[in-house]
Formats: sequence, C-alpha cells, structure tokens
Amino acid sequence: MSDWQVYPWQIGLWQGLQQRRSRGQLPHALLLSGTLGMGKQHFADCLAHALLCESPLADGHACGQCRSCLLQQAGNHPDYLLVAPEEEGKGIGIAQIRALIEFQSLKSQYGTARVIQIQPADRLNPAAANALLKTLEEPAGDTVLILSTARPASLLPTVRSRCQQLLFRPLLSPDPASRQWLAERLGPQAGELDALLQASGGAPLRVLSMIEGEELSQRAQILSDWQAMEQGRESPLKLAERWEQLGIHQVMHSLYGLIADMIQLKLLSDAARLANPALRGNLQALAEQVDLGLLDALLLRVQERIGLLQGQVKPQVILEEILLAWKQRRV
Repeated sequence: MSDWQVYPWQIGLWQGLQQRRSRGQLPHALLLSGTLGMGKQHFADCLAHALLCESPLADGHACGQCRSCLLQQAGNHPDYLLVAPEEEGKGIGIAQIRALIEFQSLKSQYGTARVIQIQPADRLNPAAANALLKTLEEPAGDTVLILSTARPASLLPTVRSRCQQLLFRPLLSPDPASRQWLAERLGPQAGELDALLQASGGAPLRVLSMIEGEELSQRAQILSDWQAMEQGRESPLKLAERWEQLGIHQVMHSLYGLIADMIQLKLLSDAARLANPALRGNLQALAEQVDLGLLDALLLRVQERIGLLQGQVKPQVILEEILLAWKQRRV
C-alpha cells in the first residue's frame, strides 16, 4: 500500500465516496468521525490528494506523479489549506477561520478543486465554529472542506448538521485484507491480533501504538495499583494524582477496558474474548470483590467521563471520583 492509498478497512467508505464523485454528488463538507486509531487523518489526506490530482487512478486515488501530486508531496500546493491548532493544547481560533474564508474565496490556481482540512475539528472554539457556518453551508466554487474528529459530540450541532458524516466504525472482526495488513506489522505478535484489537477497542492503528509504546505494561501497573487500593495499601487520592501523570486519555481508556473485562468475567468466568487476556487472573480476583451492578454503573460513569476530557473538569477530579466510587461501593 502506498502513502496515497487508504487503509484496507477504509476501502468501503472510499469506494462509496468515489461513486458519488463520479456522479458529481461529492459533498462539499465532510465530517470524518470515529474513535482514535481508525486512520481518519490518513483518509482525509488521501481524499485531499485525490481531489487535487490531475490524473487520478481508476480507483480514485491520487497518481502520485503529476504536477499537483508533486506539489502536495512538497507541502506547498496553492489550492490546499490545513487548519489545525497552532500550538499543542491550543484551540482553533477565529483568525484562522477568517484566513480560511479568504482562501476559499480565491480562484483555484490549478483548476481542479480547493481543498481545506480542519483537524481535529473538535478544537474549534465557539467563535471560530460560528464563523465557519456560512462557509460550510455554501463554500465558494469547487471548495471541499474535510473535517475530522474523534469527538463529534464536542462540535456545535450547527456544524455537524452542515456536514455529511462518514463514520469509521471499530474493527473488531477484520476482513482478510485488514487482518493481513495488521499481521504483517505485528510480526511475532500476530497471533495475538484478535486480543490486541479487542484491547484497542477495534482501532487498528492503536494496536500498533500499543505494541510500540508502553500502554500494555501501563495497564498491568494500573491494575496492580487498583488491587493495592482495594487492599488498603494505596489511597484513592494519591493514586488519582499518580495516574494523571500517565496521561488522562490513556488511563481512562485503560480503565474502560479493565472494567469491561471484569464484567465479562463476572458473567462468565472462562470468558474467551477479553481486552486484557494476560491480566485475567488479577481481573477475576478484583471482580469478585464487588457486585455486577457496581461494575455496570462504573463502566457507564467512565464512558461518560471520557466525553468530558476536553471540557473544564480537571483530570485528577475525574480519576478521584471513579476511584472513590469503587472504594465506597457506590456510583
């Protein structure tokens, strides 16, 4: 697969868009949404390149060789604009949207299209989002706007309603092409593919980051800390403070997977499809300390709090709430 082609699990979405493009029905504003690790940004890049390409291939992908493709590779195509936070942790401001509006009003220099990517779209601040509405509804000329986000609920409803959404669904039962693609990259760990996909929530690229990073070992440490708290050797408040340093997003997703596994083990002690199969024994021991109702309520609470991570609630407060709910056996 070249850098200009979508991932195997994205081919269905790609083909659907190309069919619409061939009929002249390509939406002028697209919102790519789905969990982290599904490759939305890569899909958006491929689509942008394809729309700007002067000689697209039969399957709609960019040729990679024409003048426009070479300009894209060099990062200076005059008909392409990327709008993203200017600094880590910052939002997308109204000044950037004003520049976007000016850009899309100009005539295409290469006569194909003008393509604007906004990523991640959930970083638009309210003023910027409101300033973008008219452009989303009626962009100038052949302008196509491609927004991507893992948190569509964080967008203003008026932004979502002006875009046609492409949902990247979790890949828990991979097709043969996707399975082969992942297996080739996992190497010796290809035999754990299904368990890793389960642990990642069905996000293929997250599987690779888990293998390359420290997420799996951190999950084991989180579970060990949790057991220490259950045994009275660790304080919920101190534990929340320490976990925050690991990265709130990673910790919350780890907690979700660990609690979901405990629920499965509570229902069926020999459950086969666990997100964390290597931690089965410790998960089983911890699950035996509480009832199923508490686990169900706690899982829902974690899911709700994941949705608040971009808000004003402090990460440590979220973690303290969850740990105290477990300690007090009350959600």
